[in-house]
Amino acid sequence: MAKYSDEFKLKVVKEYLKGTLGYKLLAIKYGIPSESQMKRWVRVWGHYHII
Repeated sequence: MAKYSDEFKLKVVKEYLKGTLGYKLLAIKYGIPSESQMKRWVRVWGHYHII
């Protein structure tokens, strides 16, 4: 079972792509323990799900 929903991942990716916060600050803001996890989300969701 996934820990984070697709909707949550997309929300974080969109916020990252806006450019206002980097990985570290977004991890703190959303309580995500690993910046590398968010980097994977951006790599996957950023290329395939955001227009």
